Amino acid sequence: MNVERLNGLSIEALYALAEKMALDLPPSLERIFVVEAILEAFEEDNEDRKASGDAAIHIEEKKFSGSELDEIDASLDAAPCIARRYNETVIHCIPRDPEWAFAFWDVKDEDVDALCAAEGFSGFFLRVIRSALHDGKPVMSFEIPVGDEDDHWYIHLPEQDSYYRLDLCMRCGSKSKVIAHSNVIRTPRALLADALDDLESDAAALAALSGLDHLKIQNPPDRHPSRIMGGFDD
Repeated sequence: MNVERLNGLSIEALYALAEKMALDLPPSLERIFVVEAILEAFEEDNEDRKASGDAAIHIEEKKFSGSELDEIDASLDAAPCIARRYNETVIHCIPRDPEWAFAFWDVKDEDVDALCAAEGFSGFFLRVIRSALHDGKPVMSFEIPVGDEDDHWYIHLPEQDSYYRLDLCMRCGSKSKVIAHSNVIRTPRALLADALDDLESDAAALAALSGLDHLKIQNPPDRHPSRIMGGFDD
């Protein structure tokens, strides 16, 4: 296993290799750190094997060997990688926690050509729509401009325990057009309730037994709803 060999793998293949090596890596690591973690793990294993003088212990403690890594490399080359895009006009939304959701989208190549050729076209944007009920009318919305090459964002959602939908839109002059609707999501609550008195009797009794009412829990700070964070780069 060498740096050149690892650098020739895709980021998906590197993460698959790290998983086979029992490395628990966060999903947001840049390529250079993933490669470094794999090389360090390989070197540590080599040192452990050299320090062990007992063949039985050596076999028992061995996590992975050079030949096993070569086999993993071969399997990664032979196995098909998951396609990054499927050339569909679509947008999806996944709630991550009470404040953030992950959005990813795609626009068919022929649709991109047609949209970009439209008179007055000035770019794409996401419209974040909040409603009180799953199928209720919108109660508020805000827009997030995105670049032509963007296809995923982390989006800050201002209200917990609420329903949201995302619209992928284009702007032409003073008008806008919806290209695709996402699924409707519901954000979870950050806290069990604003106050124990708001809980149903059974839940309040369990909370009292747990000592929850003695904890000094602070509400999360307010953030501007237009705050966003970019996705991961390969």
